[in-house]
Amino acid sequence: MFKNRSQEYILEIFKDANYVIKNYSKNDIIALEGDICTSIGLILEGNVDIKRILGTKVVHVSSFTKGHLFGEVIAFSDVKLYQATVISSSPSKVMFISKDDFIKFCTSYTDFLEMFLNDLTNKIFVLNNTLTNLTFNSIRQKICNFLLTESRLQNNNTIKLKMTKEKIAESLGITRPSLSRELINMKDEGLIDYSRNYIKVLNLEEIKDVLAQ
Repeated sequence: MFKNRSQEYILEIFKDANYVIKNYSKNDIIALEGDICTSIGLILEGNVDIKRILGTKVVHVSSFTKGHLFGEVIAFSDVKLYQATVISSSPSKVMFISKDDFIKFCTSYTDFLEMFLNDLTNKIFVLNNTLTNLTFNSIRQKICNFLLTESRLQNNNTIKLKMTKEKIAESLGITRPSLSRELINMKDEGLIDYSRNYIKVLNLEEIKDVLAQ
């Protein structure tokens, strides 16, 4: 929501709100799955990962950068417990805004409320897609679903990768080497081409057909 805004701008906007700011080192745990959530986090600096830890398996749910919110869905739910672990993936600074003050802010600034609802809807879409990926049996199906989703979101067949391949693999529930091998296979078959930060879909219909198998 505020990814292109300075920290000074954000602090000025919330100057009348009740908030605290906390600093985290890389790999610090911000919140554990099962912790009570009573405030909304706004990332002022750095990067934050949301992960489900299922025994020995780690599922990467999403990554957030400067200007993004987290915890807003949980804070407004009946459960009010974090459903995943929140980890600082780099040195970061997070503003925590009380739920009541956040509500007051949303009702006072309709433009912000619209941005907030849009951001919330996009997060639900990403979460649903993550859950959908877990229902696919093959690695190729999971990758194809990821490519189709990102292509729709970015409105482009050349997809800019927003996170590392390691995190993409975690979000798909597969290993990093498995992801790399399948991307190589798909490139050799003419389905895609890729570079370090981009994947280009070359045969959209063939990729759609993979999901129907």
